[in-house]
Amino acid sequence: MQSEIHADVIGSRGLEKPETLAPTLEHAVAELNALFAPALAMPFAVVETDAVRGALADAVQAPLCVSVLRELVAPLQVRVGVAADGAAEEAFVAAWHADRLVLYRGVDVAGDLLLNAYCAMVEPLVRARTAAEWDAIRTARRHPTPVAAAAELGIGVDELERRLRSGHWREVEDADATVAAYLALVLGAKS
Repeated sequence: MQSEIHADVIGSRGLEKPETLAPTLEHAVAELNALFAPALAMPFAVVETDAVRGALADAVQAPLCVSVLRELVAPLQVRVGVAADGAAEEAFVAAWHADRLVLYRGVDVAGDLLLNAYCAMVEPLVRARTAAEWDAIRTARRHPTPVAAAAELGIGVDELERRLRSGHWREVEDADATVAAYLALVLGAKS
């Protein structure tokens, strides 16, 4: 089942350096389209200068896609609506009204409630990340080994691992895997 994603940069109109927003989002869109190419139902694009929209043919990949998007634009934060029913912008608006970073919809009433409650528990871990933690997480995802990631950052492996731990990388990755597994179970049963 397809999953539409609509993300908007939080506080984009009040950025200290607004000129950095467009290149950041264009880079993020290019990376998302390259990384998720086999799964794209609609390529990601920048819309309305501070938002990103796209769709995945496989909704199970949405949690990972949202995390990668967050990493690509960090330390900027994004608010995201994810919808299996094609109403990602409505999900985004609901997330905005609830001051949530991500809101899922389109599974079913009980499923949406469960997914969003679970995501709400993980959200404080994402909001609390520092710029150094975001850099470590983004770099670790790009490299096959901690040694290579640490070398790019110019730090030791122990410091890289400390930043990943303090940024709760593993916990958020596990949460993404849990959401993906739930989506696979529920949406697979619907098809």
